[in-house]
Amino acid sequence: MKVNIQSLEDDLVEYDAELDNSFIDHEIKRFYDHPIKMHVVLDKFGKDYRVDIEIDTLATYTCDRCLAEFTNHFKAQQRQLFHVGYQEIADNEDIILLPESATEIDLSPYLMEMVLLNHPIKMICNEDCKGLCAKCGANLNIEPCHCSGDTIDPRWEELRKFIK
Repeated sequence: MKVNIQSLEDDLVEYDAELDNSFIDHEIKRFYDHPIKMHVVLDKFGKDYRVDIEIDTLATYTCDRCLAEFTNHFKAQQRQLFHVGYQEIADNEDIILLPESATEIDLSPYLMEMVLLNHPIKMICNEDCKGLCAKCGANLNIEPCHCSGDTIDPRWEELRKFIK
């Protein structure tokens, strides 16, 4: 998504858009198949722009414990600072420099970054998820395990004497 900055006055401007997942990296695109709502607040002051971006969507994940598919609310926000021109500014790596001839700001890389940085590392359907039985594979959230707990590795049998 590109924002035209050519004719903006020093003021606050808001944009709302609904995006598809075309800007998301192909590795995680499958999780974000619902429409993505984006809200952008652009604040121009001189040659500087403060852009606040917020995205909101439903994500479809697979639980790492029980392998069940579930949907979860995904929300991310980021603030990015831009400066038009290459004049001396404070040495700040958080400010993106744009050429003097810039007429628009492309927000796509920042949207992609927001999704990547906020994508969950561990996907759990709920905090109380019991997962799968390691022996029989039963989903312990739905049914109890039917395995017999008496089987023990024969190499550990000698240690069982110390328990008694």
